[in-house]
Amino acid sequence: MRLGPTMTHARTAIVLGGSGSVGGALLHALFHDEGFGTVITLSRRSLPEAVALARATGRRLVEKLVPDMAPASLAAATLEVARAVGGELEGFSVLGVGAGTAKLALEAHRA
Repeated sequence: MRLGPTMTHARTAIVLGGSGSVGGALLHALFHDEGFGTVITLSRRSLPEAVALARATGRRLVEKLVPDMAPASLAAATLEVARAVGGELEGFSVLGVGAGTAKLALEAHRA
């Protein structure tokens, strides 16, 4: 069966919590996965390591800065970028998984 010209079905990943060690490892894996063409990060600040990695691997990085990471602000920003994406979108959240949040109470993690 012939499918015609080569078509790229590169997915887009959206990552919440990419600034920590777990998030950095996730971003590294996504930028090296041929199935993802674009990675969107939602974070308080720009992630220079992710910018460099995207450039080195030839992937597209979109950084959405969310200075107020309160649940409502984060939800609104996530929906905003998700609506702007055409095609497949896969979400990853590693918020509150690293060593820096080990002392937080369960309710603080849920928030």
